[in-house]
Amino acid sequence: MSRYPLLFLMSLCPATMLAAVPPGVAFAQAQSAPIKKRLAPLTDRFELKKEQWTMADQAWFERDAVTGSANILEALANVATIANWIDGDPTSPTYGWQKSNKYRSGQRGPTNARLMEPVYILAWAYTLNKPWNPYYRDAILRDRLEAGLTYWLSLQGKDGGFSENGGAGAQELPPTSFGVEFLVEIHEMLDADGTVDKQLREHLFDSVKRAVVWASTDDPTRIHGYHYSNQYCGVMYAMYRLWQQTKESKWKAMFDSNLDYWLQNAQPSLFWLERDGVETFGYSHVTEWEMDRLLALSGDPRILNSFRNYFEWCGLNTVVENDGRTFIMDQAGHGRTTRNGLSGQVGYFNHIATLVPEARPWLFQYLRAPAERETRVANWLKNPIVPSPKRDGSSYASAYHPFHAVPMFFEPSGIWTQTEQEQGAAVKKLPTLASERFTRYFHVPVGDDHYLFARRPGIYTTLHWGKAGEGSRQVKEVGLVWLPGFGTLLRSCNDAPKDTYSTIMGKQNTFRKSILDFQLPDSFKAASKSGAVETNDLQFTTNFGGIGITKTYRITDDALEITTRTKEAAKEQIPLYFDADDTLTVDGKALSYKAAAPTPTTPALPIAFEGRTLRVKRVCGGKTAYATVEFGATTTGTLTRSYDLARGGVYILSVAVPANTDFLTRIKKD
Repeated sequence: MSRYPLLFLMSLCPATMLAAVPPGVAFAQAQSAPIKKRLAPLTDRFELKKEQWTMADQAWFERDAVTGSANILEALANVATIANWIDGDPTSPTYGWQKSNKYRSGQRGPTNARLMEPVYILAWAYTLNKPWNPYYRDAILRDRLEAGLTYWLSLQGKDGGFSENGGAGAQELPPTSFGVEFLVEIHEMLDADGTVDKQLREHLFDSVKRAVVWASTDDPTRIHGYHYSNQYCGVMYAMYRLWQQTKESKWKAMFDSNLDYWLQNAQPSLFWLERDGVETFGYSHVTEWEMDRLLALSGDPRILNSFRNYFEWCGLNTVVENDGRTFIMDQAGHGRTTRNGLSGQVGYFNHIATLVPEARPWLFQYLRAPAERETRVANWLKNPIVPSPKRDGSSYASAYHPFHAVPMFFEPSGIWTQTEQEQGAAVKKLPTLASERFTRYFHVPVGDDHYLFARRPGIYTTLHWGKAGEGSRQVKEVGLVWLPGFGTLLRSCNDAPKDTYSTIMGKQNTFRKSILDFQLPDSFKAASKSGAVETNDLQFTTNFGGIGITKTYRITDDALEITTRTKEAAKEQIPLYFDADDTLTVDGKALSYKAAAPTPTTPALPIAFEGRTLRVKRVCGGKTAYATVEFGATTTGTLTRSYDLARGGVYILSVAVPANTDFLTRIKKD
């Protein structure tokens, strides 16, 4: 007889059950006793011996051998912590809920169904029959896994969706989509093992099916899934896996129709939508990881083409410095995330690069020749990496489990390397290096966003306009200026007014202001999905809806020229990227500018600026180059370090703009 007689009752009306009989209590009523025993930590259960590992386990340890990390063993070290944080008190309203804060935080409360990675890793450890896994079919782990799964499934709403921020009974796409891609894998592991309660396994599989049907037939849910593209990928993954696991054609038909719908709506241009805007190496990392797993499983040419389009976009939105490994992205147009970290992105270490050459420029962190990779694997077998440091009674919060999206590993090795020469050859094929002249224009009607990428012999620049968007983080105007042979000089972002290319006039400023009055060339109207248009010099003018600020942007073969006219005295704010070794002069005189990045308690000190021409000398990748920011007349202002980026930092040059004067800023390679 099953240990879970109330399981199906709980799933039929979770909101009512949570109010009258909490899911944990309902679960407890089906138990003979509370879960009193705790799972012993790895250090008490396991003595590392190299004889436990063979080349048959290479898929599991190769990632650690190549990267020099201890992910697989640290993941095992997390099992006991996660399991022991599962509420084992049958009188508790949250019986079965885990709040270990490993991989997923429990701070949002017990009705948040984002329980994916913690519960998944318990199932993985319980079912993995390896001599180096001491938790295989452990009875205590089974009790805690069954409790955790039952609690998770009890959060499913009446139509099939799971709750997150809406409380008990709410049905929301993110926890449903992200949940089913883990639950469908958990089901396969538990079903193949066969020792976990059968009724629980059957209920788990039924829950996945109900969730997938809800997400594929509820129109508001599907529509939400293309406005926020990463939030629908898990549902499609589960559809495909259901077809593989059941052999029922209806799941494949559902997958095909929903993939077509998603691609048509979530990828209206080269990129995938997030919050009706663009994301490059931001939230789209989730989309990349999930869709790559689907590509690995299916080999579907639609997904392959989707990736090619996306990475073509990445090559337009991200530029490479002279060293060939430092990338800086235009983040002015990002719809959800703000400024990125020290590199333009975190890189790619998995299956995508094996099929999509356009992804290979960014695989720069693990450059390995095949012989070196083989040597690292052999050395690992001789001396396996132990979890370090040992922590009595605790574990490793940052350890990557075998199904982790960061840095995009999966199933279970998922790390692909290439040589330095291969990466360098891929970089040379990036659009900005492969051609010295093109114009690419994109208009996405959903958010009325416009994106321009203009490459000329002496400059590459990006420009944004359209609606600022309610709640959107997108900013407009210039996003990036990159000079061939020199590198990036201007880099805006959407984080805050102080970090953005903008004009400030009293209480008015152009930060996140709509630009709806550009007069576009006729060729723009005929732009294809690739964005290619035929143009010469480009010039656009806006008055930002009549706020007293008018700006004209002109892109020539060798410069970006911006003319600003304001009704009152104003400031032009220009975010300049300086490499750590850059040297500056103003009108021929050296300018000492280097300063530590500001902290929450220590603001950066501004440096006085007075002059007409700022000249930057850069040595990077063994090359020396010069660039200038030139004003139409001598001006005054300040230069202030704003934030670290890539090989240096972004400094805000804020200069005075006289009232009712055409103030010219020209950026070019010297």
